[in-house]
Amino acid sequence: MHRTLSVTALGAAVVVLTLGAAPFLASAADHLDAPNLGSIHVDGSDNLSVSKVNGPLDINDVFVFKGNSAGHTVLAMTVNPAVNLGIGPSTFRAGGEYAFNIDTNNNSRSDRRYEIHFGAPAADGRQKYKVEYEKGDTKRQIASGWTGTSRWGSGVGSFAGVRSDPFFFDLLGFLGSVKGEGTRRLDDGKQSDFFVGLNTLAIVIEVPNSQLGGNGRNIGVWGTTRDPQGRRIDEMGRPAINTVFNPLADKIAFNKTAPYLQPTANAGKFRANVVNTLAAFSALDSEGAYTAAQTGALADILLPDELRYDVGSTAAGPLNGRGLRDDVIDAELNIVTGGFPFGGRNSTGAIPTDGVGAHSDYLTSFPYLGNAH
Repeated sequence: MHRTLSVTALGAAVVVLTLGAAPFLASAADHLDAPNLGSIHVDGSDNLSVSKVNGPLDINDVFVFKGNSAGHTVLAMTVNPAVNLGIGPSTFRAGGEYAFNIDTNNNSRSDRRYEIHFGAPAADGRQKYKVEYEKGDTKRQIASGWTGTSRWGSGVGSFAGVRSDPFFFDLLGFLGSVKGEGTRRLDDGKQSDFFVGLNTLAIVIEVPNSQLGGNGRNIGVWGTTRDPQGRRIDEMGRPAINTVFNPLADKIAFNKTAPYLQPTANAGKFRANVVNTLAAFSALDSEGAYTAAQTGALADILLPDELRYDVGSTAAGPLNGRGLRDDVIDAELNIVTGGFPFGGRNSTGAIPTDGVGAHSDYLTSFPYLGNAH
């Protein structure tokens, strides 16, 4: 599907969300780096249009946090946002691969994996899926079921299907501040969470900590997707790394570069993008821009793009896993705009918040993401 999706083109056929009196439509958050996402623009009336919609292999967000079941960790991935607006498929890519990659020895290479594969949709739209756990040369199936229904068996919980999008973010404010489009800016007093009414496709598994190296093990986690031909389509660890730091020309290449290669790939281009972006945005801070040494130190934290997590601990994203309520956007906005307390710098950046907070529909038990709207 390649078409411009504007509010006027949608008419009354789908639900239209509003910010004040201005209707708008968009894709999603790390959502803005997706391979199947085209240009995004906001006009002078804050109408937002996109030239493509996300596909079911485009990753929105990855989460890693302590499960409610003792000795278990939750791995969650959302793909293909705005399902309830009817602009994208409500099923996973049959024959494709969705994977959680786990690094247990701190080298940013995947040494354990959870692969999720889906069959063709049945007449009612449901799909059969299976979850396989791979360690070394051994791969075994640990869960299976049908989309839309939670399953527990042999100490593993699994769910795949449509859920309320857990991400919260002032998208129009971001696009106004970064692209200078429309009338909105971050933390301008008019903030509104674009994602609060949207649905997304979600994969959630709850696995024994022993499969992740045991309690206290520091692991790296990132999601990847592949098409039925085995080609890598998308990759994500921490939120918004590709979205914020890489220009459009580099986003697809970044999505296809394994984490351990990201700091040095293309003659260090991705790392240079991080350094240059930090220097530019931290200059907005009243304390002035980060020094070259400081931008380099932060780049070494932000790359490789993986969620680091101490197994069994309470998540505190984006530097220790990522829980559903963790305001990772506030943390990253603050750091990028000069709020990392190097030396004598204070801990408040030029833009410390987007002004919106966590959703109220998260569940206290598996599968944790809110019910679909």
